[in-house]
Amino acid sequence: MSIESVAWQRGTGGSASGTYNSFKLYMGLCASGELGATFDDNYIPGSRVLVYETDSQTMAADADAWMTIPLDTPFEYNGTDNLILELQWTGGVNMFYTYWWNTGANRSVIADSPSYASGEVSVSMSELQFGGTLLGLDARSFGWIKVHAGE
Repeated sequence: MSIESVAWQRGTGGSASGTYNSFKLYMGLCASGELGATFDDNYIPGSRVLVYETDSQTMAADADAWMTIPLDTPFEYNGTDNLILELQWTGGVNMFYTYWWNTGANRSVIADSPSYASGEVSVSMSELQFGGTLLGLDARSFGWIKVHAGE
């Protein structure tokens, strides 16, 4: 599957928009179904790819709507390993509030600064939607990927 965009569903609380400075989005693969606190240890070596970068990223949407970022570089997902989505930014204005769901396992790592090598693991993560082109995955696999992003 070629992942060409990533979207977040805005929740009903908090700010309708947020602006993030020096924004970077990476994607990669993980062999485990749960994440550890050390960021680099979660990636299958060589799989981490910078797929989007901008000096200033504004995230904005009406309540319940999706905010989509078209990727600069599509990520070629193999349909077998677990997918990692990593966001980095340094400062900004407001926060873009999204719906979160309890994944039942440590599938999110949060740190206050991209300079940190590790963070705090969590069972909660934003609702995500991936857009792209299916390359040999059946519809059930794609649905599973959309629902279980981060496994």
